[in-house]
Amino acid sequence: MAVAHSPTEHPELDEPRDKDKSLTTWVHEIRNPLSALRYALQVLSSVQHDPVQVEELRENMERQVDQMARLSDRLLASSRNAQGTPPFRQELVPIGRLIEAACEQIQPLIRRRKHSLRVQLRDEPMVVFGDPSRLLQVFANLVQNAAKFTDPNGSLRISVESQQGNAVVRISDNGPGIELHRQSTIYESHRPVRGSRAIANGGLGIGLPLVKTIVEFHGGSVGVHSEGLGYGSEFIVRLPLAKEAVPRPQPANERSNGECNGNSPPSLPYRIVVLDDDRSQRVLLARVLRKFGHSVTVASDAATAIEIVIEQQPQIVFLDLMMRDMDGCDVARRLREEAELAAVVLIALSGNGDDASQRRALDAGFDRYLTKPVSVAELATTLADIPHLVRHAGPSESPACTVG
Repeated sequence: MAVAHSPTEHPELDEPRDKDKSLTTWVHEIRNPLSALRYALQVLSSVQHDPVQVEELRENMERQVDQMARLSDRLLASSRNAQGTPPFRQELVPIGRLIEAACEQIQPLIRRRKHSLRVQLRDEPMVVFGDPSRLLQVFANLVQNAAKFTDPNGSLRISVESQQGNAVVRISDNGPGIELHRQSTIYESHRPVRGSRAIANGGLGIGLPLVKTIVEFHGGSVGVHSEGLGYGSEFIVRLPLAKEAVPRPQPANERSNGECNGNSPPSLPYRIVVLDDDRSQRVLLARVLRKFGHSVTVASDAATAIEIVIEQQPQIVFLDLMMRDMDGCDVARRLREEAELAAVVLIALSGNGDDASQRRALDAGFDRYLTKPVSVAELATTLADIPHLVRHAGPSESPACTVG
């Protein structure tokens, strides 16, 4: 006799469905900064004559790239997590900045649908303690829904206020509204967002379960209010306000005044070798480094790079970890075998930002690990820290160090 098994007895049967849902959610979140980037690129050519607008677009694009980088890090972390939930980090985050960033991401959709958008922020800054990337996902998702499900030439409004120790964000629209019986289940997976019209618009509540999860993780709550179909909607997010500033831990690479090492600090400008088998990556990195005033040699394969480094004995080497001809960690180990290269600073470049990859690189002989895409500010900070990264000549040759 055949025995019927309940789904809980074989959870692996639901795994493909869960993976599909998770992937759909990630695509949904990544499309927001992609849309903003596309809009900025389209507008850029028409405002070349206006330096102010060019700078605004440049800053906009930089913020979107940063957001995509954070999303990529979390997607990678999620793939390694059995539950599929990306980790959260905690820091002080101004609510106003999150609202502005969310509106900026959804601006292309708002313009395309010719909506009016009114944003009301408090004069005094309101700060919460949480993960800025994940909280941005919350507000971008809700603003996007409001813009998507409201007919063209609609009206959207965002307000922020303080209530009983909470930041309360209200995102409202004059769209189709939500049927009363659907409001209690709107944050469940795959429930229609705006009544039956949501299906016609191609919209399911893929992002709303994620919104609820993120907000509740931060100790907050989400709600929705609508008088019914034809009366618009209002989504309400409540997050606890930070009671006091929490000091940021000092990065491991920061040194106290007076710390020294066994080698004299290298002199500026630096001699640098860049190894990356991706032409665009190595050319752009070399261009930035040269703009900083350094002497840069590029290599597209590991064998050539090893020869160049041994011959030129540069002070810094940037190495891509994932290359076609040789693993970057193997290149680092090969270079560390050369006694005359003991003081060279090896900097790993990788698209993987997880702890395991970083530990592997540091064990192979790298002095610093940078996750792509690397910002110009991060490069500048790394270069400024080079004197602290130079390796000791040897235990017996290192002078005593004092901390002042």
